[in-house]
Amino acid sequence: MFSLLYAYNCGLWCRSLRHSRCCHESGIRMVTRFTALKNRCIFRLRKVVGGELPLETETCRFVLTSLLDLFMTFLLLYFSNRGMMRNVVVESNPVAQYFIGGWGTFGLVWFKIAMVTIIVLIAQIIATKRLLLAQYVLNGSTLFVGSVVVYSTFLLFQNRI
Repeated sequence: MFSLLYAYNCGLWCRSLRHSRCCHESGIRMVTRFTALKNRCIFRLRKVVGGELPLETETCRFVLTSLLDLFMTFLLLYFSNRGMMRNVVVESNPVAQYFIGGWGTFGLVWFKIAMVTIIVLIAQIIATKRLLLAQYVLNGSTLFVGSVVVYSTFLLFQNRI
Protein backbone atom coordinates (compact mmCIF):
# COMPACT_ATOMS: atom_id res chain seq x y z
CA MET A 1 0.00 0.00 0.00
CA PHE A 2 1.52 3.27 -1.14
CA SER A 3 0.78 6.11 1.23
CA LEU A 4 2.12 9.62 1.45
CA LEU A 5 2.34 10.87 4.99
CA TYR A 6 3.20 14.35 6.10
CA ALA A 7 5.19 14.34 9.29
CA TYR A 8 6.57 17.06 11.44
CA ASN A 9 10.10 15.81 11.98
CA CYS A 10 13.13 17.64 13.43
CA GLY A 11 11.29 20.98 13.30
CA LEU A 12 10.93 20.71 9.50
CA TRP A 13 8.17 19.47 7.19
CA CYS A 14 9.19 16.40 5.26
CA ARG A 15 7.60 13.58 3.28
CA SER A 16 7.87 10.05 4.46
CA LEU A 17 7.08 7.14 2.14
CA ARG A 18 6.19 4.03 4.19
CA HIS A 19 9.14 4.48 6.51
CA SER A 20 9.84 6.41 9.66
CA ARG A 21 13.46 7.36 9.05
CA CYS A 22 14.48 10.93 9.62
CA CYS A 23 14.57 13.20 6.59
CA HIS A 24 18.32 13.58 6.98
CA GLU A 25 18.83 9.84 6.53
CA SER A 26 16.31 9.29 3.75
CA GLY A 27 17.64 12.08 1.53
CA ILE A 28 14.18 13.57 1.00
CA ARG A 29 14.22 17.34 0.41
CA MET A 30 13.24 19.27 3.49
CA VAL A 31 11.29 22.49 3.27
CA THR A 32 10.87 24.84 6.18
CA ARG A 33 7.43 26.19 6.96
CA PHE A 34 8.45 29.70 5.90
CA THR A 35 9.76 28.51 2.52
CA ALA A 36 6.62 26.49 1.91
CA LEU A 37 4.41 29.47 2.77
CA LYS A 38 6.48 31.81 0.61
CA ASN A 39 6.35 29.43 -2.36
CA ARG A 40 2.60 29.02 -1.95
CA CYS A 41 2.04 32.80 -1.85
CA ILE A 42 4.28 33.43 -4.88
CA PHE A 43 2.56 30.62 -6.78
CA ARG A 44 -0.88 32.08 -6.02
CA LEU A 45 0.21 35.59 -6.93
CA ARG A 46 1.70 34.42 -10.23
CA LYS A 47 -1.45 32.42 -10.90
CA VAL A 48 -3.57 35.55 -10.36
CA VAL A 49 -1.29 37.76 -12.44
CA GLY A 50 -0.85 35.09 -15.10
CA GLY A 51 2.81 34.06 -15.13
CA GLU A 52 5.76 36.28 -14.41
CA LEU A 53 5.06 39.43 -12.41
CA PRO A 54 5.26 42.53 -14.56
CA LEU A 55 7.96 45.07 -13.67
CA GLU A 56 9.82 42.87 -11.20
CA THR A 57 13.06 44.84 -11.60
CA GLU A 58 11.42 48.23 -11.12
CA THR A 59 9.46 46.96 -8.13
CA CYS A 60 12.62 45.56 -6.56
CA ARG A 61 14.44 48.87 -7.06
CA PHE A 62 11.58 50.79 -5.46
CA VAL A 63 11.32 48.45 -2.46
CA LEU A 64 15.08 48.55 -1.82
CA THR A 65 15.16 52.34 -2.09
CA SER A 66 12.22 52.56 0.32
CA LEU A 67 14.04 50.30 2.79
CA LEU A 68 17.03 52.62 2.56
CA ASP A 69 14.70 55.57 3.21
CA LEU A 70 13.32 53.80 6.29
CA PHE A 71 16.85 53.16 7.56
CA MET A 72 17.97 56.76 7.01
CA THR A 73 14.84 58.15 8.68
CA PHE A 74 15.40 55.87 11.65
CA LEU A 75 19.05 56.94 11.92
CA LEU A 76 18.18 60.63 11.76
CA LEU A 77 15.48 60.35 14.42
CA TYR A 78 17.65 58.11 16.60
CA PHE A 79 20.65 60.46 16.59
CA SER A 80 18.45 63.53 16.97
CA ASN A 81 16.53 62.14 19.97
CA ARG A 82 19.76 61.23 21.76
CA GLY A 83 21.36 64.65 21.30
CA MET A 84 23.99 63.40 18.88
CA MET A 85 23.19 66.03 16.23
CA ARG A 86 23.72 69.79 16.15
CA ASN A 87 20.10 70.48 15.21
CA VAL A 88 16.88 68.73 16.13
CA VAL A 89 15.56 66.65 13.23
CA VAL A 90 11.85 65.81 12.99
CA GLU A 91 9.75 63.98 10.43
CA SER A 92 8.35 66.58 8.05
CA ASN A 93 5.49 64.40 6.75
CA PRO A 94 2.50 65.07 9.05
CA VAL A 95 0.93 61.66 8.42
CA ALA A 96 4.19 59.87 9.22
CA GLN A 97 4.61 62.14 12.26
CA TYR A 98 1.17 61.02 13.48
CA PHE A 99 2.21 57.36 13.29
CA ILE A 100 5.56 58.05 14.96
CA GLY A 101 3.87 60.04 17.73
CA GLY A 102 1.27 57.35 18.33
CA TRP A 103 3.25 54.15 17.94
CA GLY A 104 6.92 55.11 17.86
CA THR A 105 9.36 53.26 15.64
CA PHE A 106 6.87 50.48 14.92
CA GLY A 107 4.43 53.09 13.67
CA LEU A 108 7.09 54.44 11.32
CA VAL A 109 7.90 50.96 10.00
CA TRP A 110 4.26 50.01 9.42
CA PHE A 111 3.50 53.36 7.79
CA LYS A 112 6.40 52.95 5.34
CA ILE A 113 5.45 49.33 4.60
CA ALA A 114 1.85 50.37 3.94
CA MET A 115 2.91 53.18 1.58
CA VAL A 116 5.27 50.90 -0.37
CA THR A 117 2.59 48.22 -0.63
CA ILE A 118 -0.03 50.67 -1.88
CA ILE A 119 2.30 52.14 -4.52
CA VAL A 120 3.42 48.71 -5.74
CA LEU A 121 -0.17 47.44 -5.92
CA ILE A 122 -1.28 50.53 -7.85
CA ALA A 123 1.62 50.09 -10.26
CA GLN A 124 0.80 46.40 -10.76
CA ILE A 125 -2.85 47.24 -11.43
CA ILE A 126 -1.82 49.92 -13.93
CA ALA A 127 0.57 47.40 -15.55
CA THR A 128 -2.33 45.16 -16.51
CA LYS A 129 -3.55 47.82 -18.98
CA ARG A 130 -0.63 50.20 -19.62
CA LEU A 131 2.78 48.71 -18.92
CA LEU A 132 4.79 51.79 -19.87
CA LEU A 133 2.80 54.07 -17.55
CA ALA A 134 3.29 51.64 -14.65
CA GLN A 135 7.01 51.60 -15.38
CA TYR A 136 7.04 55.42 -15.24
CA VAL A 137 5.14 55.35 -11.93
CA LEU A 138 7.62 52.95 -10.32
CA ASN A 139 10.72 54.67 -11.73
CA GLY A 140 9.39 58.09 -10.71
CA SER A 141 8.63 56.80 -7.22
CA THR A 142 12.12 55.32 -6.99
CA LEU A 143 13.69 58.63 -8.04
CA PHE A 144 11.55 60.55 -5.55
CA VAL A 145 12.39 58.24 -2.65
CA GLY A 146 16.03 58.18 -3.77
CA SER A 147 16.17 61.99 -3.58
CA VAL A 148 14.80 61.78 -0.03
CA VAL A 149 17.56 59.28 0.83
CA VAL A 150 20.22 61.61 -0.61
CA TYR A 151 18.79 64.56 1.36
CA SER A 152 18.66 62.47 4.55
CA THR A 153 22.29 61.46 4.04
CA PHE A 154 23.21 65.12 3.57
CA LEU A 155 21.39 66.04 6.80
CA LEU A 156 23.06 63.22 8.67
CA PHE A 157 26.58 64.23 7.66
CA GLN A 158 25.95 67.96 8.02
CA ASN A 159 24.48 67.83 11.54
CA ARG A 160 26.35 64.91 13.09
CA ILE A 161 28.53 65.95 16.00
